[in-house]
Amino acid sequence: MESKILVSLVSDQTLPNVELIKEFELVDEYIFIHTDKTIKQLSWIIAATKIVESNYKTIQVDPFDVSNIESKLNDFKFKDAEYIVNITGGTKLMILVVMEYFKKLGAKIYYITGHKKNYVKVFPVLGKRDFILKSKLSLDEYLTAYGFTYKENTTFKTLEMAEKLFKLFVSDKIASYRATFELIRLNRGKKLTIGSEELIALLQEIDYSVSDLFLSKYDTKYLSGDWFEEYIYFKIKTELHLDESEIATGLNLIKENTPNEIDVIFIFDHKLYIIECKTSIIDKRKIMRIRDGILVEEEKNIKLLPEILYKSDALRNKFGLFANTMLLTLEELRNDDDTPMDDYKSHFDRAVMSNVSIFSKKDLVSEMEIGKLIKIH
Repeated sequence: MESKILVSLVSDQTLPNVELIKEFELVDEYIFIHTDKTIKQLSWIIAATKIVESNYKTIQVDPFDVSNIESKLNDFKFKDAEYIVNITGGTKLMILVVMEYFKKLGAKIYYITGHKKNYVKVFPVLGKRDFILKSKLSLDEYLTAYGFTYKENTTFKTLEMAEKLFKLFVSDKIASYRATFELIRLNRGKKLTIGSEELIALLQEIDYSVSDLFLSKYDTKYLSGDWFEEYIYFKIKTELHLDESEIATGLNLIKENTPNEIDVIFIFDHKLYIIECKTSIIDKRKIMRIRDGILVEEEKNIKLLPEILYKSDALRNKFGLFANTMLLTLEELRNDDDTPMDDYKSHFDRAVMSNVSIFSKKDLVSEMEIGKLIKIH
């Protein structure tokens, strides 16, 4: 029986390589055509697909030299086989030369469009040409394909507890507890003795049980914001019917020794969604200022929106062409007519330019499911 070989052109956009490898599972061998600048991308593809070393070969070419590409292909001993070629990656010159070469071998040549889950057979032109990816893609495969490693994280509490906190934050009662939540925030990641009547009242309000006379470092992290991440995580997981392999919260991602903490991240229909969750976008920070010739410490409210947008924009560029980034906050940023408040208008303009979607309190208290709100389905 004739063997089946999948040929892939490697570029910065590694996901299409992984997608077609998963789509054509019954392949006997793999050949990767890459350049000296895409060696690490090739290693990410191998790691994501778990192809064993004995089952693939590589061809390194100069992406801007026709003669070099043709020579490398001619020198490679291609055996008689059924060839499937993925031309989604590589430079335009690589694509043109590789297409012409493999047409002569009678190969089937495919291109992944990046639109929904569509891919197209560009050669031969006879027969069915439009296809939809049937294989399922996990979050781990997506992240590995783009060179990320990460530490697993688990939820700390239940959806029921997160819902109690959500209802409190969007109600008028929250005004009575803001100072207490600020105290918890200032002690985030630390033990906090339950000594004040205000803190006891807050814990009773949300029926929050503790095993001792203090909040643990996990409790203070949860109550100072992690609960909102878990709320969004649980809601999206339930609404979109995602399993554990498709969504995560509180991931610490590392790429090329650069760490990034992600609040909620999930994959749906081969598209990645990254969500920054903030109960508030105002941070109280201590600053040093000279007053009457004396250096004094003052507390100042800092708007975090510019920092958040910068982080989201920078992150999106590391996750491929079609990653979606968004901010969900319980702060109200819009007027009654849905236009941005004056203090935030320039930030909304920046968000539009950076393809970062912003959803504030009035969006989240609506009856609409979060999945529909962020326009996933």
